[in-house]
Amino acid sequence: MTGPDPDPLRAELRELADSVAATDLYERSLARSRRLGRREAAVGTAAAVVALALLGSGLWQLPRSGPQPVAPVAGAPPAPSAPAPAVSQRMNSSATTKPVTPPRASRPDRPRPAGSTSTPRSTSIADLPGHIFYADTGDDGRLVRLTPGDQPETVLSKPYATVGVSPDGTRVAYVADGSLMVTDTGGGEPQQAYAGTASAAQAPAWSPDGTRLLIDATEPGVLDVATGALTPLPSGLDGQHFRWSGDGSTLVYATAGCGLGVAETNAQTGTPVPDSGDPAGRAACRPVSVDATGDLVTVHLAPGTSDPAGATDSAAAPADAVLDTVTGDIVDLPVSGRIIGAVFDPAGNLLVRSVKDGKRRLSLFAPDFTLLLRAREPAALEGLSLVAYTR
Repeated sequence: MTGPDPDPLRAELRELADSVAATDLYERSLARSRRLGRREAAVGTAAAVVALALLGSGLWQLPRSGPQPVAPVAGAPPAPSAPAPAVSQRMNSSATTKPVTPPRASRPDRPRPAGSTSTPRSTSIADLPGHIFYADTGDDGRLVRLTPGDQPETVLSKPYATVGVSPDGTRVAYVADGSLMVTDTGGGEPQQAYAGTASAAQAPAWSPDGTRLLIDATEPGVLDVATGALTPLPSGLDGQHFRWSGDGSTLVYATAGCGLGVAETNAQTGTPVPDSGDPAGRAACRPVSVDATGDLVTVHLAPGTSDPAGATDSAAAPADAVLDTVTGDIVDLPVSGRIIGAVFDPAGNLLVRSVKDGKRRLSLFAPDFTLLLRAREPAALEGLSLVAYTR
């Protein structure tokens, strides 16, 4: 017979262990792992279903860089797949559009008067390069040359009907008693270059190279100064007062009814210059000088007339305006007072003579209409007419 356990706590623990059923910890862990696996499989299946739904709706795309295209407005017509026709084609296809005759094309290097300035680089007549020629329209028939820095000098004192100065200023052609004469500005005896010249209809106009003269014999023609050979102008160029452009490529001339025409030097016919639209109703009856390209011409404006001889009546009058031969517009020059003379040199430089309050001034413009000089004109030149400017 066993006696009582001397340690009561130990005895109680043995009784408790005997009452608990044996438990396999391995089996318990395995069962827990299986439950977690089933739960993760269910979550994965749900995620797959959601991903498939996003793919089908197109919301899977990530945002792109830059602005997103704007959704089209409901009812708007679709954009055309082919390019629209050119503007000119659309205009020509319109039943209400009238055909327009294109103006004479200008050259890319034509001057632009809009770029002009009224501030001169110099105000001293001594800074003006070249020579200025003035004519005495009285009975004396003098031709006077002004060389800046010197006193005006007479280079021709014989009576003449009309006169022309060579581009380099070294020779003068003039008409006296129906004959064309040529002389040097430095002196020497005049030489007859052609007989039977009609002076009123065509002042002798030198070619840019100084070897030929445009004159009016029985009809306008080109005279070779060295040989005396005369080549008539094409019969399609019906006009008078022909003038060469500075580069020799263009002729500008007066037409019947106080108009102007322009033609290439080898052309058989010319193109009429649009009406000037002068506010006073005057017309460009006679060209005096032409710029380097033929796009601008100095003219004498006279009351419009249908008489072909209207230009002849003012053959000795100086130019008082500059006209654009492409548009027919009168160029608005930055000159104060009244213009009483305007001439181009062969390079396209423009010399303008003006008067205001009894004071005469000379303004020299570059081909781009930059104002190079504006100065007082010497008092000794009063009463003379501006004829030519040479460099």
